[in-house]
Amino acid sequence: MSDGDRIRHTADQQKRVALMVIVALSWLSTLIAWILMEQRGVSSPALRDVFVANIVFHPVMFLVIRKRLLPQRIVDLACLLFGAGICAGCTALALYFPVYGASIDLKPLYLWIPIIYVFAFTLSGHKTSLVISLAMLALFFMISLPYLLRHAAQPDGNFTIQMLLVSAVLIAALHFLSSYQRRLQITQMTVDELARLANTDELTRLPNRRLLAERVASELIRFARYGRAFTVILFDIDHFKSVNDRFGHPIGDQVLVALTARAQKSLREVDTLGRWGGEEFIIILPEVGLDEGLHKAEALCASVAAQALFGDHAITISCGVADVRPGDTADSLFQRADAALYVAKRRGRNRAECVAPTDAPASDTPMPA
Repeated sequence: MSDGDRIRHTADQQKRVALMVIVALSWLSTLIAWILMEQRGVSSPALRDVFVANIVFHPVMFLVIRKRLLPQRIVDLACLLFGAGICAGCTALALYFPVYGASIDLKPLYLWIPIIYVFAFTLSGHKTSLVISLAMLALFFMISLPYLLRHAAQPDGNFTIQMLLVSAVLIAALHFLSSYQRRLQITQMTVDELARLANTDELTRLPNRRLLAERVASELIRFARYGRAFTVILFDIDHFKSVNDRFGHPIGDQVLVALTARAQKSLREVDTLGRWGGEEFIIILPEVGLDEGLHKAEALCASVAAQALFGDHAITISCGVADVRPGDTADSLFQRADAALYVAKRRGRNRAECVAPTDAPASDTPMPA
């Protein structure tokens, strides 16, 4: 699982838990309110229906969320529609059916309606939130309009007008904040993408030379501070120029991508495989000594040679292995790995070698392909 997928999975888990808590608290508060109103004798058949609907809906949604019985977007929409439906129904009863809605107090009810808009912008996407919120505002406006045309000067009429105005202002503010947050997310995504492009090889999607150098520098710091050893493997494709000359560069690119996939299968999560340049690759092996690194390089050579990377054409690689030593710099470590790779080429290719620093060839000695 990639870092992005892991973050999204964690966010989804947190959202699911938060929604379960909200549903549970809503169920508990509804039950307490119902008991208190019955004790005080201020309930009514309409309110009992509302309480029953809440008492049934919340446990069902809790189970649906916990068991993941429905997609999250469907759950979000169901919660929004239920809340809006309850508020719209109670408003209509209080305004037009006093016999049934006499015990419904509009003032505390209207205090809950703006929370629905906040909930909409919290759970839904940017554009969807605006559409749903405006639709709910239009619903409450259409329900209130006949009453306002006749009783605008009444206390309930005045409070209803204020509720609609506050709702419109709140939706505008939430939309602005949502737009600002979205722009920040897009900007962050752009920055992250630029950083990825700056540190990633375009063809293989591996860390490039810049990022490899940074990770080796980090390993050198760990070695200097804590004595944490590590080994690097520098390898390339034997006679790669002949592959390009014979089959063309597109086939050569396919070989590089196939080699990347083959090499990644043998790595641990803590290992780093990157493209050093051309047909050269580097593997960084934390907490691995020279002997183990040489063994891994030999296994990689055998794995690549055992099965053709494209068609029926066999490809082999040569590896140079170097472990970190006191006083090493990134350059000295890479030079030693390069010297070992030269030895592997000179001794017949399709093999892994390691050398002592004094065995390194002169810098002007050409390396066989």
